[in-house]
Amino acid sequence: MPRRLIALFGVALLSCISACTTCPPPEHCTKKLPEQSTPPASPKLQTLLTAAITDEYTYDKLGELCDTIGPRLTGSPGMKNAIKWSKQSMIDAGFDSVWTEPVTVPYWTRGKEWARCTAPLEFDLILSSMGLSDGTGPEGIEAEILAVRNFEELEARSSEAEGKIVLFNPPWEGYGKTVQYRVHGASVAARLGAVAVLIRSVTGTSLGAPHTGMMEYADDAPRIPIAALTVEDAGRLFRMSQRGLKPVVKLYMEATNHGETTSYNVIGDIRGTEKPEEIVLLGGHLDSWDVGTCAQDDGAGVALSLGAARLILKQDLRPLRTIRVVHFTCEEMGGHGGRAYLDAHRFELDQHILALESDAGSYPPLGFSVEADSTVVAYIDELAAPLAQVVTGSWKVRAGGSGVDVGPIVRSGVPGVGHWVDNPHYFDVHHSLADTFEKIDPDVLSRNVAVIAGLIYSVANDPVSLRSLIISPADGGH
Repeated sequence: MPRRLIALFGVALLSCISACTTCPPPEHCTKKLPEQSTPPASPKLQTLLTAAITDEYTYDKLGELCDTIGPRLTGSPGMKNAIKWSKQSMIDAGFDSVWTEPVTVPYWTRGKEWARCTAPLEFDLILSSMGLSDGTGPEGIEAEILAVRNFEELEARSSEAEGKIVLFNPPWEGYGKTVQYRVHGASVAARLGAVAVLIRSVTGTSLGAPHTGMMEYADDAPRIPIAALTVEDAGRLFRMSQRGLKPVVKLYMEATNHGETTSYNVIGDIRGTEKPEEIVLLGGHLDSWDVGTCAQDDGAGVALSLGAARLILKQDLRPLRTIRVVHFTCEEMGGHGGRAYLDAHRFELDQHILALESDAGSYPPLGFSVEADSTVVAYIDELAAPLAQVVTGSWKVRAGGSGVDVGPIVRSGVPGVGHWVDNPHYFDVHHSLADTFEKIDPDVLSRNVAVIAGLIYSVANDPVSLRSLIISPADGGH
């Protein structure tokens, strides 16, 4: 369906839902939303939601970021161009003030990389170095594979690890559990004398692309290279090992750590009319890995925060409080942008009313997760209830996490909100060449603009400050 027709359908759908009538619905309103009680929106909020569904700005800006900037690895030319793009986009959108703040970040480059099985038969492997991994040196590394499923199996076979390339081929058990092999695998294997590590990409469904991501070196272990193979290649080597074929692999990785450099958070304010000192923050991380064009992680969050704030301004709905958009740097390699924001804004943390982060991609919106006192969760649930009209599935506000970038200020007392979406396929493309603009559904993106803009506007314009609702431990809270 052409995007303009999708937009017009969205307007009709909103009009149907907001109207109370006993007449049969017109033909263009026959699409039903899930049965649930949706409180009516105020006239201004309804105007904002309707405008969000028909607005194409966010989709166009995300495409521009992906197509004309591309990958945005911290410290790279792409990231430097993205910072300029972000700043100019906020200026062009009409923000009252736009500035950058320096952040000290690690500087790592990938360089060339390849891998090949050299015995007992020869075939090429597809790999991706882990971020912050050291390289192999100019001669590469060639060694027999020790294939194991998990850390426990490696420990049981520890006497075999000396001089080997350890291959971890764990089953997919969700990101939080499976990612430990990417983060800690190199040091665990190095303590046993391994010369390098390969891992099965951290994903449940492979699209034939390896998935990168950050690793960490422990201080008490030698630094050895680590890279991810595609699910298919990892499985093949593992099965060869199971058959007793003793595969040998040669790795070549130019991955290099260059120390530290300076990057920047990009910040823009839409000044409040009556309480400009009070801040409602929303944002995503501008940096990405150097594979794909990173539309879901986190181009979507960057575009959604920009588009939602601009939409409020465009509809002449400037609220009581200041809306602040932050495009954070260096989330992928350690969350440095979020910590730098905390350090730079400690003096005004008490004036931050809410911090919302979008870093889950653009998938059908489900609601929000709130990291705050239960009283705040309940109040946001009430404020957000009218937003259910723009979703195509269930809607809920629940207690939960907010995000890596806003995490430091949330842990310092600012109520945090995470953008909650129905994203079962997020890790299919996460940190891989498959994370591209083609995966973005324009109608879904518009609905995410609507719920984010709706919540931000509601909080920024509400006479009650969320901070005033927080119950201190001394009062029996938490």
